[in-house]
Amino acid sequence: MIYIDYDEALNIYGKMIDASDGGFEGVRDEGGIRATLDFVQNDLYYPTFADKLTYLMYRFCSGHFFNDGNKRIALTLGAYFLHKNNYYWHACICMRTLESIIYHVAASNIDQDLLLRIVNSFLTSKDYDEELKIDIANAMSKGELGIQGEDYE
Repeated sequence: MIYIDYDEALNIYGKMIDASDGGFEGVRDEGGIRATLDFVQNDLYYPTFADKLTYLMYRFCSGHFFNDGNKRIALTLGAYFLHKNNYYWHACICMRTLESIIYHVAASNIDQDLLLRIVNSFLTSKDYDEELKIDIANAMSKGELGIQGEDYE
């Protein structure tokens, strides 16, 4: 497994801000960035690639480590982590496939457990099963569907 280090993350962040016509660039929580990049390497807590990718994207999205671009850097670092670990096709489609998911992570509609289910499905290149589709729709609608995926059979 090849991990992202702090300097790489900052370099990628700077390039991402420049590529998206700027923003209020800057680090807000260096400790949070460093801790996330360190913790993701813990195989006891994050034993699989999917666990690591989920944790990385979730923390960078919800941790608000930067002044601007937290959703974008979560997606960008996710794609970069995929690429570094030879998931080339997944790296190519990550941003487009998971963009709306990351938006709902930032809005606290999708929690880390649901994101892990989504990432596992994404990595297998299979369409979401019916239960996952309903759980995603329910999360995005803040529970207004009134059903859970496990209720649907």
